[in-house]
Amino acid sequence: MFMCISRPFCRNFQRSLLFLKNTSFQMLGENQENSEIMSQNRSNAPAAEMKRNRNRNRREKSEGTGVHHSSAPTSCGSSGTQNRVPLSDISSHCNITISGNGTKSAEKPRTIVVEGNIGSGKSTLLKYFSQTDGIEVFPEPVHKWQDNKGHNILDLFYKDPERWSFALESYAQFTRLQVHEAKTNSRVKLMERSIYSGKYCFTENLYKSKQLKRPEYNVLCEWFDWLKTTKDLHIDHIVYLRSTPEHCERRIIERSRSEECGIPLDYLRDLHETHEDWLIRRTKFELPAPVLVLDATKPLDEMAKQFQHLEEELNLKSI
Repeated sequence: MFMCISRPFCRNFQRSLLFLKNTSFQMLGENQENSEIMSQNRSNAPAAEMKRNRNRNRREKSEGTGVHHSSAPTSCGSSGTQNRVPLSDISSHCNITISGNGTKSAEKPRTIVVEGNIGSGKSTLLKYFSQTDGIEVFPEPVHKWQDNKGHNILDLFYKDPERWSFALESYAQFTRLQVHEAKTNSRVKLMERSIYSGKYCFTENLYKSKQLKRPEYNVLCEWFDWLKTTKDLHIDHIVYLRSTPEHCERRIIERSRSEECGIPLDYLRDLHETHEDWLIRRTKFELPAPVLVLDATKPLDEMAKQFQHLEEELNLKSI
């Protein structure tokens, strides 16, 4: 009787132990898996916290400098607008004046260029107008050609034009560009010669007389064309002191500059023709501005009268 009762009991007891064993292993596996997940979350926590800190710092920095990354509009009374760094005064960087009615207007001086042959009287005209208020005179930069780090390129050119033509024309073009770009506070900028006459009269004449070789001439032409399209070479008026080569030769002898003592008359005649082609006959090259012609063969007292007439024509007395 006892044995019959104990066997079923033992079998049930064994089944219970087996069920408990399987259940324990299952719970152990789930606990291990949960432990790994928690461990992974703990390892990722510092990175997430660092990311949150970076975002918080970025927002605080943006709010402090007034820089807004949001595309939403901000009202005029917002704190971001109040903290924004004010813009600098633009009139301190640009040539802008404030007119009487409170409006801004750009002021740009009138540029007048005096052209003519060597010895035509350009320096005399500049000296006359240098005494006029509101006019700043810019002589031709001959002094730079006479002293380029101790070398007198102008003198070298007159002694050996075939050897030194390219050097002089290159440097003359560069220094004339400097005069074009020179700033002035006056209402009128009066220049002796221009980058245009340097190319249309002097460079062309040297190439025509074979003092400049074709490759040298090409280089000067390319530089000139590039400057015309990239630099402000604006001219308002051209004053042409028209003389004769013979009259120019007499003035050159009278002023007796050391570099000019050996200038041949044929050279003056060739330069006269290039000026006439450009400014009078207008058969070659463009005119960058209207031309006023003065008779530079007159005596000095009559030239002064022409200068006064020029003041009226260009309205220079009222500046």
